[in-house]
Amino acid sequence: MTELRRMRDNLQSLKGAFSDLNEADSNALYDNNISVNLEEIQDTPSMKRSFRVSWGPNGTYVYRSKKNLRPIYTSYIARTTPLRIAKASQRDIVRFRKVLIVSEDDVNIKERISKSLELIFEHSTFGQEDDTPYVIPASLSFMDFISVFDTKTIDEHENLTWKLCHALWDDLQIPSEHYDSMSLDKVTRDCRKARISKWFQITNELKMPDHLKLSGYSNDDTDLIFAHLTSKQISKAVLIAIKNREFHLASLISQLYGNDYVKECMKQQIDHWKDTQIDKLISLNHLKLYELLSGNVFATTKGLDWRTTISMQMWYGCRLDDSFDEALNIYDEARTDSEEISNPFVWYNHVNGNDHWKYLDTNKQTFDLHYHLMKLSTDPTHSLEEALHPRTNHVAPLDYRITWLLHYMIARILNIRDFIDSEVMVDQISLKFIFELETLGIWQWAVFIAMFINDPDVRKFMLCELLNRYVHQIPKEKAESFQNFAIKKMQLKEEWLFGSQEMFSKYKEIPGRKRKFGY
Repeated sequence: MTELRRMRDNLQSLKGAFSDLNEADSNALYDNNISVNLEEIQDTPSMKRSFRVSWGPNGTYVYRSKKNLRPIYTSYIARTTPLRIAKASQRDIVRFRKVLIVSEDDVNIKERISKSLELIFEHSTFGQEDDTPYVIPASLSFMDFISVFDTKTIDEHENLTWKLCHALWDDLQIPSEHYDSMSLDKVTRDCRKARISKWFQITNELKMPDHLKLSGYSNDDTDLIFAHLTSKQISKAVLIAIKNREFHLASLISQLYGNDYVKECMKQQIDHWKDTQIDKLISLNHLKLYELLSGNVFATTKGLDWRTTISMQMWYGCRLDDSFDEALNIYDEARTDSEEISNPFVWYNHVNGNDHWKYLDTNKQTFDLHYHLMKLSTDPTHSLEEALHPRTNHVAPLDYRITWLLHYMIARILNIRDFIDSEVMVDQISLKFIFELETLGIWQWAVFIAMFINDPDVRKFMLCELLNRYVHQIPKEKAESFQNFAIKKMQLKEEWLFGSQEMFSKYKEIPGRKRKFGY
């Protein structure tokens, strides 16, 4: 009963508290042609005695405002006499606002949600526990998610997120009969590293214009050579060197990847140049290429983003047989020792120029979801709670879609990691995702997500609540098909549906009105 009480308290706090709302900035809320900041709805002595914020359907809430001098009429405010209007208009004006889960410019959010949840729904079956239905997850891969999305409905960062998860965790097709146990482990590790390497190449190619700017656009095209090397396009870099008639450089670059002997020779050569001060006669761009050839990657990556830094360390700094784990660990050690190495801060800070949540904790900045996923795959102690926080992925702190989907795959399907307080934490995320779905007006998917709640009492409570609030919105011509689907496929209780219908019918039986609800 303690956990049940705790879950119900969490549900109430989700509906009425301002903890999540206060994480959002002033643009996270909106109403009809009215601009009001969060300070207007904070508790004041007068509001504590007279009016409390009340929540309605789809994330709408109502509050009192004193700003309007003109009376307004809504379905919640009865028309009054002119005298009472004059008095009420000065003080007791009621306003309606709606929580903004995602940006108003994000027109594809419903399509993304529907596609991902349809995929899960099609691969799921339904069972009964304590007379309450629940979902039995089926096998899925991250490639399945990649296949249902296209670049028009998801942004670049999310597209890379699913591809990174595919590289880190999806099964590798390796014919085990051709290898013994020791060689199979090495082949598996190498194949995994190759898949991760391919992801880095795709990511770094998107940054090519930035790499060219950092290189300075030299007259001898060494900047273009370096830019190609940031995405492991060694053959293109060699061709440019040959075109510039730098044949020795082209020969060295062709041996850049995986040749430890060349690295050692180049390191000795650079040390000799520095001892004799010959390095001062070499152009900075050429010297940077030689440093890269010696394996001293971090001397060449100043100003480059953290993904490029890690990948170049994996390609040119580590030995050929080293795993991706080794490159990531070396990067972590290096960035803590040097301020010139980029930290894996969230991507939107680089776009908007600041951390939107610095005021929450001035001593901590949020790391990017991609970095957390890499750590989850290499470090068994890395926190899943910190990794899947919405702020690691996007600027909308109330959008739990990616958080819920990643937990579903990592914890439920692949059994890689789970939260410390798994059942309670998972149910809290499910409740927040349900709130998001309700706010976006797609309550049918909210019913589906409610069936993933672990606590059977809370699961039953949420399912009945959702049916009570939304079942009347089903068109009359679709009511019968919905009932058959909900009862036979999803195994919802028939009495829950009829009880919700009856409850709304009684609610509509207002004196003087003939309109009643019924199928």
